[in-house]
Amino acid sequence: MTTPTRGSPPAWRATSKLAAGGSLGGSSALSQLQPSQVRTLRDGFQILDRDCDGVVNREDVADMLGQLGLPSGSSDIGRFFPPSKPQTMTLAAFLNSLAESLAVLSPSTELLSAFSAFDEDDSGQIDWAELRDALLNTPPEAGQSALSAAEVDKVVEGFTGRRAFNRNMNAHLSARRGEVFKYQEFVHSIMGSNGGAEGGSHERADE
Repeated sequence: MTTPTRGSPPAWRATSKLAAGGSLGGSSALSQLQPSQVRTLRDGFQILDRDCDGVVNREDVADMLGQLGLPSGSSDIGRFFPPSKPQTMTLAAFLNSLAESLAVLSPSTELLSAFSAFDEDDSGQIDWAELRDALLNTPPEAGQSALSAAEVDKVVEGFTGRRAFNRNMNAHLSARRGEVFKYQEFVHSIMGSNGGAEGGSHERADE
């Protein structure tokens, strides 16, 4: 089988790095966030800045963390406002501080986008043989070794199985009998484990 053309090396780089135990994103936490996330944080700052003086305080940040589903206890707030620093925060400091907390969640979008290139019926499942071939034939980045078949199989363990019926499935797809990879379940599992490559992979059984 030839390497599928739908998944270019850049698109698959996120998946290859994850399987190899690498990390995603650049050195700046803010640059790892999606534009929509940055806009949400900016809007949140403006809402919290009730007196429009360009700064927010501890109580404002605690409220925003709670709305984002992030820890908002005294110790969590303390890292934003160290005793030796001002007890208010500008927009720039606010964005950078919250970006560090949210950046760990951002790779899920990158992974879902890469996998979805192979999802022909938007069912959250893709042909495993096709995906496996793409992963094994994606050139590694400089300084990284190529993935072995055993490494790829270990990463997806627990997330492959028979194709589930979908009302949008065409006759061509429904006729396939090969294994599929349930990539949405996989991404949600590893992101729930803070990006650990093997997190949750042993908690699910094949259907």
